[in-house]
Amino acid sequence: MKYQLPPVLWVVIIFFVSGIPSSHLTFKFPPGTDKVVHAFIYFVLCWLARRAFYNQNVFLMLRKSSFLGAFIFSVVYGLLDEYHQKFVPGRDADFYDLLADTGGALLYVAVAWLSHRPDGSDPENSKS
Repeated sequence: MKYQLPPVLWVVIIFFVSGIPSSHLTFKFPPGTDKVVHAFIYFVLCWLARRAFYNQNVFLMLRKSSFLGAFIFSVVYGLLDEYHQKFVPGRDADFYDLLADTGGALLYVAVAWLSHRPDGSDPENSKS
């Protein structure tokens, strides 16, 4: 449960923050920098999801394919979040936000995959 709760909380935070109407936002990102924020948020989501998928023993296929599962989960949640924003006053679904979300998740997979140990051990859960 200690690995499953963080991604659930992160998804809830994303949902509530993206549900804030634009008229209630007290800050604006400089042009283009919001995409970096999107990428960071979904990098973290993919990392948390991958940890949750890898550290469970119920769905062994999901554990074995934790990188792919976390990436797909993150992209699908990004798509659903953009759709959700269509119904928030002053907000809209943005294809480029979805690309940034996907890019952040893909960046996590690339970094984690490249640092994955050839002996089959998980670099994020090793004791060394």
